[in-house]
Amino acid sequence: MPLALRRRSALLIAPLLATPLLAPPGLARAQGIEPAEAPRRAERWRDLKQAILGNRPTLPAGAALELTAPARAQDAALVPIAIALSAEAAPAVRAIYLTVDENPLPLAAVFRAGRPGALRALTARIRVDAYTNLHAVAETSDGRLLETTRFVKAAGGCSAPIAGDLEAARQRMGRMRMTLPEGPPAPGRAVPVQVAVSHPNTSGLQIDQLTRLSIPAEYVRALRITYAGAELLRIESEISIAENPTFGFTLDGEPGGELRVVALDNRDRRFEGHWTLGAAG
Repeated sequence: MPLALRRRSALLIAPLLATPLLAPPGLARAQGIEPAEAPRRAERWRDLKQAILGNRPTLPAGAALELTAPARAQDAALVPIAIALSAEAAPAVRAIYLTVDENPLPLAAVFRAGRPGALRALTARIRVDAYTNLHAVAETSDGRLLETTRFVKAAGGCSAPIAGDLEAARQRMGRMRMTLPEGPPAPGRAVPVQVAVSHPNTSGLQIDQLTRLSIPAEYVRALRITYAGAELLRIESEISIAENPTFGFTLDGEPGGELRVVALDNRDRRFEGHWTLGAAG
């Protein structure tokens, strides 16, 4: 993991331990006591912003930035989210920070643009450990921070068992899959791309169902995505990203280029995938 992200993640744990609760968390979640929880959640977010962004003020994003997630997740270990920038805002955004406020390590991912407009539409799958606010903060090239939020009802995602056999998952580790649901890119035509990395992405909070021992944390910590030799985007990620990390983004440009993904995990294992995106038709 990049040292700066690890330091920020360590700083995020202290506010969670220090912040007083207005009601027992289990009871509050069971009863859905959002009015009583609102002040604590706001205080939690102030602490997180300070740890991640320092004293820089944030502004309401309005229509410039949209964060989508299910109001109540079907599977807390596999919660789909989407982040979209308006056509006007996208070229100026150089980074997007995604937090899952109540998770043990709340900074789930940082998306960094390799070229203007690369962050216009992003998708991912995350773990949610308790009823929580999600926050997305877009950083523009002139230093502004645009903030939006979404509340999600889910619990236990960070400690949920992985979907299959752990040893089998480790044997598949590093395999990649790329899909182009709308075909290859073209000049002036941005198309969605989805890249998945086979990786157990264990959180360090899960228990082996056979041995009853804790499973060590093993997770993808960084991805670098290039097209035709030019960097498209970089992703710094943490344990809040779900098993088999899957990220979506958009791509335009001349077809026939090579899409290359390089991933690193927290054990410094390196994985690569590459695909030549042919012309349409």
